[in-house]
Amino acid sequence: MKLKEKGLILGSFLLPFTIVIILWIILGVAPFGNNNLLASDLGSQYLPFLSNFKRFVEEGNMTFYSFSNGLGDTIFPLSSYYLLSPFNFLALLFPYEQLPIAVVWIITLKISCIGSAMFYYLKRTYTDISSYTWIFSTAYSLCGFTAAYSINFMWLDALILFPLLALGLQKLWYDKRVTMYVIILFLTIFTNYYLGYMVCIFAVGYSIYLYLKQNAATSFLGFVREGKVFFIASILSGLSTSFILLPALEGMLQTKKTAFSLLTFLPYPKFGLSFFSQFGIGNVDFNLRLDHLPTVFSGLLIVLLFLTYFLLPSISKKEKRLALYLTVLLFLSFWIELFNTFWHMFQSPAGFPYRNTFIFSFIMVKFAYEAFLRIRSKEKIPVKAPVIFSTGLIVGYAALYLFNREFLLSYSYPAISLVLVWCYYFLFNYIQLTAKSRWLKTTAAAFMVFTIFAELGGNYWISLKEIPFGNQQAFEQNYKEQAKVLSTIEGENLFRIKHTVDSKKAGYLEKNNGYNDSILYGYSGISSYTSTLHSDTQDTLAALGLFQKNDRRIGYVDDSQVVNFLFNVTHQITPIKTDERELLSENNQTFVYQNQEAVGLGFLVPESFEKVHLAANKPLVNQENLLQAIQKNEEPYFKTTKKAAEIISKDKKSYHLEINPVSDGELYFYLPNINWSKIESLTVNGKKISPSMFIHTNQLFNLGYFSKNELVVLELSSSKQLTLKGLELATLDQQLFTTLTAAKKKQAIDLRWTKKGELFGNISVKKENQLLYLSVPYDDNWLIKANGKKVKQVAVAGNMMAIPLDEGTYSIAMVYRSMSFYAGGLITLTTIIGFLIFRYWIHIKKKRELQSC
Repeated sequence: MKLKEKGLILGSFLLPFTIVIILWIILGVAPFGNNNLLASDLGSQYLPFLSNFKRFVEEGNMTFYSFSNGLGDTIFPLSSYYLLSPFNFLALLFPYEQLPIAVVWIITLKISCIGSAMFYYLKRTYTDISSYTWIFSTAYSLCGFTAAYSINFMWLDALILFPLLALGLQKLWYDKRVTMYVIILFLTIFTNYYLGYMVCIFAVGYSIYLYLKQNAATSFLGFVREGKVFFIASILSGLSTSFILLPALEGMLQTKKTAFSLLTFLPYPKFGLSFFSQFGIGNVDFNLRLDHLPTVFSGLLIVLLFLTYFLLPSISKKEKRLALYLTVLLFLSFWIELFNTFWHMFQSPAGFPYRNTFIFSFIMVKFAYEAFLRIRSKEKIPVKAPVIFSTGLIVGYAALYLFNREFLLSYSYPAISLVLVWCYYFLFNYIQLTAKSRWLKTTAAAFMVFTIFAELGGNYWISLKEIPFGNQQAFEQNYKEQAKVLSTIEGENLFRIKHTVDSKKAGYLEKNNGYNDSILYGYSGISSYTSTLHSDTQDTLAALGLFQKNDRRIGYVDDSQVVNFLFNVTHQITPIKTDERELLSENNQTFVYQNQEAVGLGFLVPESFEKVHLAANKPLVNQENLLQAIQKNEEPYFKTTKKAAEIISKDKKSYHLEINPVSDGELYFYLPNINWSKIESLTVNGKKISPSMFIHTNQLFNLGYFSKNELVVLELSSSKQLTLKGLELATLDQQLFTTLTAAKKKQAIDLRWTKKGELFGNISVKKENQLLYLSVPYDDNWLIKANGKKVKQVAVAGNMMAIPLDEGTYSIAMVYRSMSFYAGGLITLTTIIGFLIFRYWIHIKKKRELQSC
């Protein structure tokens, strides 16, 4: 490669790198300031997952099961969706408290590599490159998808690989060379199978384009016949990722993403003329990240040249029709709900819509560059191009103002877009045809290029500036403090922790509910927020009173003794001081308490325990039934309180209740059919109850410990009418519950968890026909042995595990094996061998064809 070409490729990396670095400096993002990007899913999901990746590599874990992942689950689906980018290894260079800075560098490097990949594609496809090519490669690297979704940084690898995949397809169809395509498709699916699926759809569409382009006489059978190498290569490449896809598929089938809405399969349009406004600048920011129009921004000059492609007489009608075919194909994937659902793996996205817009931007840049190369040979941009573009923008912005005003960020952005369109038109044509002075031509070109890069950077700045940036210094200090506190809680046996962190103190500007703090800090917990959350485990926890915001979240908000008992939650770490738990330590307003009711990871229960079924929205009934099944008692464990007085206001917006507990113990309150975001206050004896987590719907509240016959006044006020249907209010009889936990402590088992994914423990059974209940979610991948003999598990208490045991002393050994991983690995190995044979066959076939010539 010539020195000039190397310099141009380096420039394609450094230009977006420089633009992004300037933006970080302007926004004061660490390491160039004290802000960090810990907002939305980056703060609640991606950073904890990156922390888990770093811990997995550094600690040398040899298992794909983690008790930090919610109540416990395989991390295969989580890893395959979020963590397989090679850029994540950059996290190993940073301490845990500085991982937000690592994220900034990961995003920066990915965006820079997107530019280089696009430049390389243009170079290999068109050969004619210059410093002007940087405009096109940078436009792709800072396209609308990047602007909208760069904080979802696990998706950016697909943008790097996509131009290389298109190049690989061209080599396959033109030269019958399959290696590059197979490798790049493998890497695309491997790094993120979700966007990899979209790329596979495009590969078929682009193959049709390439087939039609190189053949005068075409037919469906002709495409199938000539495309057999493409189909075989695609299948082999897809199958080679089986060691990732099969475990991921197994995990995803256990989530609630298997539920489909028929409405998303109807062929109705999703938007109108407002779509055309999206080609201008400033159409998406942080506040619109979950709901917006397709982010097809690719740079104003790119759109101008893209339109020019269809207006130039030097480009044949066939080429224009084929370009239009690709454009319409991708447009329909946005516009028609049926096609949009198909492109998004048969699930309409829950936020962050139109996740395939980067493909549209690639197509626009590709054809814009072709037009640019034609224009360089003394042609010019026809005046029709800016007229059509301006008209489209005006119509789009007018429709946006009339019908989608919530998507209009500023009235100045449309004006700036229109001015720049005509500015680029006149500058481009002046540079091409009018400028006679070399100095004037160079100056005009430099001004235009600078304006283009400022436009691209400015659009990205608009998308970032409204982020509620976190405080990096506060995050680092709090992380160290929390890690120090957690290090004091040690033990060989597996136990869980209920951990609450003050969001503001932790450096978050927006409320962070800490769903994934167990993953962030590396301890065993209960709460979880991930797209791969096991649906049956979530339903089990929700049935016991934990907060379920949606299909991806479960949160242990308020303290529950029965939950602590069932799941061995031995400790609580909280910024709130209480006298109702045993205080172990205090460090800078962080209190560590011990839960006496946590007796072990499992304990013996009667066989009848298997028959208990959990009902939805009845947590106290469910807890009572479980306790009765564990140890039968004539009296209920949860005792209904006596109402002394009850007052509901005429407008039904306030509720006053006076009660007298009939036993000593903690008072629990549940009100399922209510929108808690409308609740203005909940007080008990004048003390305001403020959950540590921001809740919306169902949640079991622990109102505190009260003595028998003590007067308790509960007051509830709302901005909307209250719905009191389904209200549950009961006291957990402390004496009865303590008796139960003391008895079960003698029949409990503690299990040791190893880095190899093994659990070991011993237990003595003194009765026949017992079940060893384990607070481990039911999963067929567990191999369980008692005294060396394989035993079967049964599902109990929703989705928990139990082992049938008879009288005797047992050594229990459990190991987690992902059978789908082993099966997928075998398929992958077989596929690699098959690909080598296939490649050799192509080589022999080419050799014979050359000999026959």
